[in-house]
Amino acid sequence: MVSDAAKGMNHLIEVIVHSIPKEREARDVYLAAAQGAPTEMTRLLFERLAKDEEGHEAKLRAVLQLLQQSSSRA
Repeated sequence: MVSDAAKGMNHLIEVIVHSIPKEREARDVYLAAAQGAPTEMTRLLFERLAKDEEGHEAKLRAVLQLLQQSSSRA
């Protein structure tokens, strides 16, 4: 029998696993927009947004690792 806490942990893991590719997609969209940007300022904005998405992905991966370690101990 799986406890409510374990179910909650598994749900969080699923959400994060599902979210990581979305962060990569967003990064790719911003990088493509940067390449076609009409001005330097716009290009820099889209590049910054892409970098932010990379940071989001890194944070999600770190949290995922912690959750997976916690769930394997339980």
